[in-house]
Amino acid sequence: MKLIFLLLLPINAQAGLLDFLNIYQANTAYEQKDFKLAGEKFAAVDNDFARLNQANSLYKQGLYQQSLDKYQLIKHKSLDFDRLYNSGNAFAKSGKINEAIESYEAALKIRKDKDAEFNLALLKKQKRKKSKKSKDKKNNKKEKSPQKKPKKGKSNNKQQQKQKLSTIKQQRWEKALNKKLRTLMIPLNQPTDNHEQNPW
Repeated sequence: MKLIFLLLLPINAQAGLLDFLNIYQANTAYEQKDFKLAGEKFAAVDNDFARLNQANSLYKQGLYQQSLDKYQLIKHKSLDFDRLYNSGNAFAKSGKINEAIESYEAALKIRKDKDAEFNLALLKKQKRKKSKKSKDKKNNKKEKSPQKKPKKGKSNNKQQQKQKLSTIKQQRWEKALNKKLRTLMIPLNQPTDNHEQNPW
């Protein structure tokens, strides 16, 4: 029995050293915005902290569905808020507003966060606008009758200005989604939190 234990020890030590190297390379690549390499290196480490960062790397590459698949694999309780918040961002970027709202709401049940509250409020507002527009279209189709065409000019300019303003707001929000991603750079030294069990 002792001989088997001694034979396994070098393998465990090797795996730990390899994890250390992958983590170092992944963190470096992520900081240098080489998200593809970072994702590959994080994928080589088998724990939820690395999976979160792998999912974030996929998100940063615009691979939102793949990032969502990885977020769903994370089970570590201490990562629940980050997993849900980032999933909300990925759903929002994918145009899945209802799912994004659900993710932000679930994240906010864990703890209050200004970014999550802002994103949730913005999505709910967009959802209301979308709902109102679809109702207006239905009403317009019902009321359509041969009448004079409305005069173009001032009302058309106002509509264009509203559309430009809406586009600018959307662009700002898109930038915010990219900036506000929760990324936990995996430390190279041992975590000092006494309440959490060592993830490595």
